Amino acid sequence: MNANSTHPKRPVLQWSMAALGGAVTVAAISVMVWEGLQPSAPPMLRARIVEIEATAAGHVAMVQVTNDGNETAAAVKIEAVLGDQTATATLDYVPGHGEAKAYFRFDANPRTAVVRVQGWSAP
Repeated sequence: MNANSTHPKRPVLQWSMAALGGAVTVAAISVMVWEGLQPSAPPMLRARIVEIEATAAGHVAMVQVTNDGNETAAAVKIEAVLGDQTATATLDYVPGHGEAKAYFRFDANPRTAVVRVQGWSAP
């Protein structure tokens, strides 16, 4: 190769794809670093009745459990009390910033039932 020879130019598409790949790599690393620097928030669970349906066997209340924390809660125990009737359920898990549903059956209309999360464990 002599000093006067020219190097072939790289196609614009090749440079564009290299830039795109670099940008995606930088973005992925940035997200991982940002997530790693965020403080851990334990599960913050709350339960509420979102729907009631009358059936031949009584009233069925759909309860939604919401986790406002970052961490997943496992074996979530919830309880609903209506007068002298108590119903309990266990959800396998509620993901961080997610929700899960459970159903309770009562003899009377459960619109005034008290629903609460009793406890959970770490997955």
